[in-house]
Amino acid sequence: MSTIIAGLPDWIITSMILLVSIIALAIILERTYFLVRKLKMLDLQEERQLLTYIRERKFDDAIAFCRLHNHPAYNVARVLIESRDGKIDLKNIASEDLIRELAILERYLPALGTISSVAPMLGLLGTVTGMIKAFSGFANNQGTQLIKGIDEALITTALGLMVAIPALIMYNYFSRRVALIIEEANILVEMVIAELER
Repeated sequence: MSTIIAGLPDWIITSMILLVSIIALAIILERTYFLVRKLKMLDLQEERQLLTYIRERKFDDAIAFCRLHNHPAYNVARVLIESRDGKIDLKNIASEDLIRELAILERYLPALGTISSVAPMLGLLGTVTGMIKAFSGFANNQGTQLIKGIDEALITTALGLMVAIPALIMYNYFSRRVALIIEEANILVEMVIAELER
């Protein structure tokens, strides 16, 4: 078995780590654009404006207002306002819509979390295969293979950690941001329901 592992090309595990690093970078860039640049936290004045429209029964203005603002809270509020005359419980509609919005916010985050766990394991795998190659070179008095095996072990460990650390940091940051967005959406949705049920 050690002969098979010692015969593996040096580039296989390194290539796998580089591949997951490219995927992680793509997810980080996309989620940064969507969750940080495109999606701003709620503005108190805008919330009050929406609630004023609902309180004054200016539902068309409220719907138009919601369409102008890119936030899960306004998306759910619009659905609630459009459903106000139906026989369906508004809280059920809000729950279903918030789940849909959460799925959009969390898109690709499970993959980023997986990469943050898999990258150091790939690095560890590279360490093990590198050490097997080094010991094989040592046993066969091949100094070059010994050095190559140690080199592979160190490089793959470093690469795995270099991918995993930023991926984990960004995964935690995005998860916290999603939680804050959903939390403020819940608060506004509850206020909208209270106004609609008056």
